[in-house]
Amino acid sequence: MAVCLVLVSAVLFHYVPAEGVKKTATYIFRDLTESNDGIVLVYPSISNKEMPERFNVSKTSETYDITYTWFYDEQAYSHRAEIPQELVGYYKNRSHVRQDYAQYAVSEYDREVIRKLADSFGAHGRQNKYSDTEIALNVISFVHTIPYTYDSETTGFAEYPRYPVETLVEGGDCEDRAVLAAAVFYELDIDCVLILMKDHMALGLKDDGNLSGQSYSHNGTVYYYAGVTDGETVVGIISEKIDPTLLEIFPIIQKPVLSAKTSQFMNGSMDGSYKYTLQAVIENTGAGHGKNISLRAVTELKDASGTYVPDQLIPLGMIQEDSSIDIEADIKAPKENGVITYYIEGENMDPIKAGGFYFNFKDR
Repeated sequence: MAVCLVLVSAVLFHYVPAEGVKKTATYIFRDLTESNDGIVLVYPSISNKEMPERFNVSKTSETYDITYTWFYDEQAYSHRAEIPQELVGYYKNRSHVRQDYAQYAVSEYDREVIRKLADSFGAHGRQNKYSDTEIALNVISFVHTIPYTYDSETTGFAEYPRYPVETLVEGGDCEDRAVLAAAVFYELDIDCVLILMKDHMALGLKDDGNLSGQSYSHNGTVYYYAGVTDGETVVGIISEKIDPTLLEIFPIIQKPVLSAKTSQFMNGSMDGSYKYTLQAVIENTGAGHGKNISLRAVTELKDASGTYVPDQLIPLGMIQEDSSIDIEADIKAPKENGVITYYIEGENMDPIKAGGFYFNFKDR
């Protein structure tokens, strides 16, 4: 991947030498016929033609039918997915220029597909009394079955981050595999982050007391490096071929991103004030539905009694991901000179400034 982002100084980097590893989880490519009982996670050799096909995709009139085969803890597993072509087409037509890579992992409309996949890992983990880390390592085993493809060869773009359903169908590079795994972890409530380095992306697994090696601290939590590229074999150890310089860490959090285009025109008077009709288009271009959204009109003026003019609140409800709503509402402006400022606020977002207008009625 070709990326260039600014280093976030609040993110701390911490490295523990390999000889100081308390317990190392290993995921190694090898033949199943090889005898080595000490291997924790086992993968089939890519070159061994006798191994089950890792990734088999067929196409019906409406779906992609895919069977994934992978090995974990010296056992073979298989998962079959039916992914609607319409859903894949929807994501292929969405923007692929987000710089917050976590937002690819937490989009709303592929949650059912990802949830089914996550449920299978969760059920298997509970049955075998796995820890969250062991379940996460099983997911990483699965992700390694996804064909590794380069953006420039498959899309014509130097950089093309994929949404999880695209990766499940088409394969992808390190960022795509990492985003897919993070999407599954999100459904399983497993704490992880995406780790962006120069020309590379990996996962960060939350420290459970049993991992060590190369780690990163973010908001007081330690995350251990877990690579998703073919050939990356040990949690906490980065290949010598990879530049370990940290660029940014992305926590896996939904972030609806709302904006507004506003206009207003004077439309008479009401309750001793001048009335404006506000017309606005509120758009959500982030990942996740905006919940309990309101538009707040703030007038920082005092009335004749010395009391601040009350805010005017316009409830909008939910604004879905990748959608917009049109609103029209009445706004009162006092018979003074001042500014009304609009803010968008909601249950799962920080308030943002969304426009406003100046009024001048004091001398009328």
